[in-house]
Amino acid sequence: MRENKGKVSLILLIIVVLLMGFIAYEVIIVDIFGILHNDDPVINIGGITNNIKTVIEFAKEENEENVEIVEPIINNNMASSENMSTSSYYYNQLDNYGKVIYNGFKDNIEKMKSGTYAIDFGTQFNNLLNSEGGEEKLNIAFQSAWNAFTYDNMDIFYIDVESLTLITKTTTVGSKSTHSVELSNGDNTDYLKSGFNSNVIKSRLNVLEAMREEIKRQVENYDEFEKVRQVHNWLINNVEYDKDLSADEPYSIIGAMIEGKAVCEGYARSFKYIMDEIGIPCVLVSGTGTNSNGETESHAWNYVKLDEKWYAIDVTWDDPIIVGNGYVRDEIRYENFLRGSNKFFKSHEEDGYLSSNSMKFEFPNIEKEDCPGVEYYG
Repeated sequence: MRENKGKVSLILLIIVVLLMGFIAYEVIIVDIFGILHNDDPVINIGGITNNIKTVIEFAKEENEENVEIVEPIINNNMASSENMSTSSYYYNQLDNYGKVIYNGFKDNIEKMKSGTYAIDFGTQFNNLLNSEGGEEKLNIAFQSAWNAFTYDNMDIFYIDVESLTLITKTTTVGSKSTHSVELSNGDNTDYLKSGFNSNVIKSRLNVLEAMREEIKRQVENYDEFEKVRQVHNWLINNVEYDKDLSADEPYSIIGAMIEGKAVCEGYARSFKYIMDEIGIPCVLVSGTGTNSNGETESHAWNYVKLDEKWYAIDVTWDDPIIVGNGYVRDEIRYENFLRGSNKFFKSHEEDGYLSSNSMKFEFPNIEKEDCPGVEYYG
């Protein structure tokens, strides 16, 4: 009997020694020294294309057990596109991670005019980055947020998005990793387009704001239909299609409204920029257009809301390039003015993927028939 008790005691002693050894390993070796931490200094994350670069920088820190984790409430239910304010139309379609990023742009846009200001998101994406596929999801959230921000706000023409760098710093204590995220110019001198600085940006914005305020003043006594028509015609009369891309900013309101030369995106952005000032609901839309020669290419246009109904406007195609001494007849000038889907979608196709590596956005459902009154113009 004593021999059996001795064996049991020896087994218990071995178990206790092993357990104490394991605890010592976890506490001393892993938790304190963190020797199982990945020491690679930089990892480039692929997947985010056509804009924001993503870099993860790893940092070993000791005694960081009390890092505060701040997480947004995640709700992937998107608002109905029929009930969205057009000032935040695309914002309302983002998930909560995307909205945090969008608000980072919005709340810091004045500081971003320096080209070097870093937006600190702290640990708001920690749980996401610790989840399976978190890096890819964060990339999509950033790309989608940037797309939404620039489709809601027409006056963001000075940021070179390819120079924006998303940096994630990871602190590892034992088996626990905490991620903090910031958006900055990274290794780039800044993230402003060539030729822009804070003074130039301010000057251009002042000119643009004065122009649209004057347009608003001139159309204030018209009804909404006529306001839309007058702005549509003002752009046709004052902007030339930039077929050679000779303007400095052909894709923005700078090209259309200041330089007087733009491509489809510049026309469409300018139309929304003015509509926003006038107070008529309007969104920027992208997709493809197929011309009369059967050629299909990437294209941009607008949807506007009149009498609680949405209609399509393509100012670019209503301003065709005229060869020789010809002129634009009314049936051409109003070919794409306040049209319904029955006619408009014969030559236009929507694409809710505003760029690669982005979520798919929804556009307003336009009426099938044209807006009443259009028949008198085209």
